[in-house]
Amino acid sequence: MRLTAVNAAVLTIACAMGGNGLAADLTASCQAPGWDMGREVAAFKSTAENLPAGASSMDLPPLEIGTLYVLKLRPQSDVQFLQTTAKASLVQNPLAGMARFTVPTPGNYRVTVDSPLWIDIVAPGGTIPPARYNGWHECRLFRKTVEYTLRAGQMLVLQLSEATPELVRVVIEPGTP
Repeated sequence: MRLTAVNAAVLTIACAMGGNGLAADLTASCQAPGWDMGREVAAFKSTAENLPAGASSMDLPPLEIGTLYVLKLRPQSDVQFLQTTAKASLVQNPLAGMARFTVPTPGNYRVTVDSPLWIDIVAPGGTIPPARYNGWHECRLFRKTVEYTLRAGQMLVLQLSEATPELVRVVIEPGTP
């Protein structure tokens, strides 16, 4: 009987330690030198707001900086992109969608998603080139981050393409200064 109680105590301690280790591993796998992903980790641990992604400039749902969304994508052939995506199609029956947003102050902003897909941001003057990007292959919360230098006060369009899952989690956060 005593052996069972000792085994139960050891198992309880091991589970508690393993749980903390798993949380630390989860966070560590979502970080890299030069990338403080604390905001994204917190966002991806929060409850997401569900939105259907837009298919044209007439039905773009609004996104807010710092809010996690689950965008429901649609067949890419049904989406009328504002600018042609720079990515050649490599996926059979790809899914896509768009949304709009503005940034409150000029600077670097990061788009982070939980699936492998192509990310473009379109401004009134055309597609904005990414400043940098990172793939998070070991992170269980998100998969890809692309950082852009954006101007404040103008409507921007997030274009997601070449996706395979219908539901994609996405957040836009301030990036590195």
